Amino acid sequence: MSLMRSSMIASAATFCCRFTGLVRELVYTSLFGATGALDAFYTAFRIPNTLRDLFAEGALSQSYTSVASKTRQQDGEEAAWNLTRKIATQLTTLMLAIITIGILVSGPIMEAMYPATGKARDLTLATGLCQTMWPFIGFASLSALVMGALNICGSFGLPMLASAAFNIVSVIFGLAIGYCFDPHFGPMALYGFAIGVVLGGGAQLAVQLPKLRQAGFRWKPDWNWKDLRCKKIWFLMLPGVVASGVTQLNVLINNTFALQLESGSVTALSAAFRLWQLPVGLFGVATGMVVLPSVSRMILGEDRKLISDHIAKALRFVSFFAVPSTIALGLLGTEIVSLIFQRGEFTAGASELTGNVLASYALGLLGYAGIKVVQPVFMAVEKPWAPMIMAVIALGISVSLNYYFVNVLHCNAAWLAITTSIITTLNFAAYYIYLSRLMGSSGAGTLFPGFIRIILAGLPMAAIYATGHYYLFDGFTSWGFWHKLLTLALVGGIGGIAYLAAAWILKVPELNAFRKRFAR
Repeated sequence: MSLMRSSMIASAATFCCRFTGLVRELVYTSLFGATGALDAFYTAFRIPNTLRDLFAEGALSQSYTSVASKTRQQDGEEAAWNLTRKIATQLTTLMLAIITIGILVSGPIMEAMYPATGKARDLTLATGLCQTMWPFIGFASLSALVMGALNICGSFGLPMLASAAFNIVSVIFGLAIGYCFDPHFGPMALYGFAIGVVLGGGAQLAVQLPKLRQAGFRWKPDWNWKDLRCKKIWFLMLPGVVASGVTQLNVLINNTFALQLESGSVTALSAAFRLWQLPVGLFGVATGMVVLPSVSRMILGEDRKLISDHIAKALRFVSFFAVPSTIALGLLGTEIVSLIFQRGEFTAGASELTGNVLASYALGLLGYAGIKVVQPVFMAVEKPWAPMIMAVIALGISVSLNYYFVNVLHCNAAWLAITTSIITTLNFAAYYIYLSRLMGSSGAGTLFPGFIRIILAGLPMAAIYATGHYYLFDGFTSWGFWHKLLTLALVGGIGGIAYLAAAWILKVPELNAFRKRFAR
């Protein structure tokens, strides 16, 4: 119950973050449409954003949280703050170097990503935008470190809300500065949004600092970098960069292949990925964030079978929300995209393409959500190397499949999303099997009976959504907004009620726990 309570607090905060992120995406697509110019913006942002996902909010945050949680448990709060000061000093120095190098090599990076022929204007735009947005990674990295520090103090809501500050500030300042560059919001206005991204990164860090000070942290540079615990954080982080970033690297690879396809393919992948991440962020990321510090403390003295059961309960809790999300995004992908994004320069054709991409992403949603829960546990048990090897193998498969689908079969962007789904599912299976061996128990007795009930509860929902898709939504992309909203809400609501009713009949434990916590 404590796990679920903390997870729901983090999930509520994450919902605000993902919702404002969706609004940010909506502003972009409404103003610029699925065009080569917006493709250039997403391509430019993909580099620092992928580094953020891999380095900051992935491996660094997880390795720091694991080591700092144990330090706090063993040696007290002040020892944990001393460790935080050392890591913050090292991180600031490293980020300054990375930002400088990134700005200098933006041109060659963009040239490597864009196809050899055509789109020269978009390449020039992407290079300038990338150089503008590089400072974002510095703010995002420090923000992730502060988030980890607050997590070990038991604060989960504010750190997740900080990303909402990024979305809000980046949109408001992006609109204002973009208007100054081009009142008609042509391609040059994207420079305003690039500056907004940097300012948003600063806001994401700034909103957390008062809470960190209230928790007892006082900042001062600490250049004593020989601390063994600092070395352990970086040691755990290096393989974690690869292990935690397979999906992000796969998205970056997808971006590169999508540039070889029709204009708007990168925008379709980005918009669909944003919707795909909404349920994953709500429950996968939030639950994983809560599980990591608790397992880090439990590993010091408790029976590892209890830890396996703890992880199994977390996976089952995530599945309770991931299964209906998979069904909804998979069967109603085009309708959801059309309702949210189809306005301004975002056409019905863009909705169809993005909807197909979203449905393809949905196939891997369960695996992706599971990775967000399981992968951080390897940091807690200090066994990151095996996941790294699995991740490298998965990445090789991803590149091969992408090349085959795009260069041999000449498929569209949806097949790039299918590659991501295949890789995330295989990666989760490998992580879970290996973690079960480490723990000496898979927790299967806790996980699978409940998981099977959740799957069965989803069948009536799937039948209703499939019926609605084939018989009620013909010509959906040409409808008016309110017609779309009311029809989709009706079918979606009936399917949701059917899922909850089936879960109640099958006595799914997570339904009762969720009901009690939601009521409170």
